[in-house]
Amino acid sequence: MSQHSDPGSLEYLPIEEIAEVAITDSEEKYRTLWEKASDGLVYLDWNGKVLDVNHRILELTGLNREEIIGKPFYELGLVDRKIVPKLLGRVKDTVQGKQTSGYQMTIRRKDGFEKQIEVNASIVRIGRVHVGILAVVRDITKKKRMEKILQEYSERLELTVEARTKELKEVHERLLRAERFAAIGELSGMIGHDLRNPLTAIKNAIYYLKRKQACSADSREKEMMDIVDKAVEHANKIVGSLLEYSAEIRLEIEECSPKELLDYVLLMVQVPEGIRVADRTLYEPTIWVDVNKMERVFLNLIKNAFDAIPAKGTLEVRSKRVGENVEIAFVDDGVGMSEQTLAKVFTPLFTTKAKGMGFGLAICKRIVEAHGGKIRAASSLGRGTTFTVTLPIEYPLCQL
Repeated sequence: MSQHSDPGSLEYLPIEEIAEVAITDSEEKYRTLWEKASDGLVYLDWNGKVLDVNHRILELTGLNREEIIGKPFYELGLVDRKIVPKLLGRVKDTVQGKQTSGYQMTIRRKDGFEKQIEVNASIVRIGRVHVGILAVVRDITKKKRMEKILQEYSERLELTVEARTKELKEVHERLLRAERFAAIGELSGMIGHDLRNPLTAIKNAIYYLKRKQACSADSREKEMMDIVDKAVEHANKIVGSLLEYSAEIRLEIEECSPKELLDYVLLMVQVPEGIRVADRTLYEPTIWVDVNKMERVFLNLIKNAFDAIPAKGTLEVRSKRVGENVEIAFVDDGVGMSEQTLAKVFTPLFTTKAKGMGFGLAICKRIVEAHGGKIRAASSLGRGTTFTVTLPIEYPLCQL
């Protein structure tokens, strides 16, 4: 090394030493960048042998340098041998200058844990000479986990939105039906009151004509007057049902058991010959109900079951506790109902009986719901029908 005689003068290095310093400095910078890179870096020769790796690769694989350096990357046990041809194909495409995207795969660490990684390969050149391959390995485990969570959340959200939309649609339809039935109920009440007077007048007129022509009227005239009288009576019943359905339900609550309710109803009904009633109701638990109105519900369901059994059969009535409710089931082995009939069975004015008025089950539904309960029907043609009344054990204090 040469220098000037003046102590304050600058020092000059030979060109060889300057080049050596620059190379050393460049190597240190390269090594720093290599080791501090956030992604894993693997330097391979053309045969796939590992020439160098950075610290991030050791973290990703759980291996040390001695277990990696100098060995073919595909034989380190990190990847399934089935995907080796695909990796080699990507490397070949890279060497040929073809555009390639990152290849995603799963590696198994030395400790057995799996990592999701994305590998990008590029050619290392010195001038025009290709000296090797640089693989950039990115850990995408968290990304994949988040994608999966987001996908599952999106699917759940989609299902939730679909379910809520369906629920809102059903609620909207129920509200429309409720408003329609409320309007029908109000109109029915008005019509019922208006019809009562002319029906009474017609009935009185028929009674007068019958009395006046008791001796002189021929049999045909009497027959016609009887037909009119029966028609008026039937119309009066329809009007009575309309008024009852449209009226507000007021409950007089008292404690009672399913067994006591059924026992009393069975005393009021004539069981047809050939039909057996199997009473499997219980005294416990007791429920708080309007006994008269609930007996009417029982009576209506029992008579409907008798009508559904053509000749011989069984009506089973059973009760059981389900959570905070009591379920009372009326199960017959009669003719059953079609799906179309079942869908309308609680609709006012709908009936399958020749002399029915279509208010019995509709009123039963109103009574049960007034108690805070539910009534549902299940049936199939030729296999019978089950009506289930669900009532709360403790009647809500706010409704007492």
